[in-house]
Amino acid sequence: MLWIWLGLIIVLTLLEIASKNYVTIWFVFSAAISFILSVFIDSYIIQFLVFVLLGSILLLTVRDKTIKFVKDKKRGKSEK
Repeated sequence: MLWIWLGLIIVLTLLEIASKNYVTIWFVFSAAISFILSVFIDSYIIQFLVFVLLGSILLLTVRDKTIKFVKDKKRGKSEK
């Protein structure tokens, strides 16, 4: 299962680089956690649940703040 999580991390990272919508980046983080978790826990169901739940929670809670932060950073750089 390690290779599946590693492959998912790579694919999702490439998708985020291509789209820059701040959607798949949260699932990259949750796939990394699931990758680490797969070293200690053999249950695919638990790994998948952690991936889906953590990615969804991060997407719903952090995405808007990240977009606002990036926009503020860009606006601040253009004013200088």
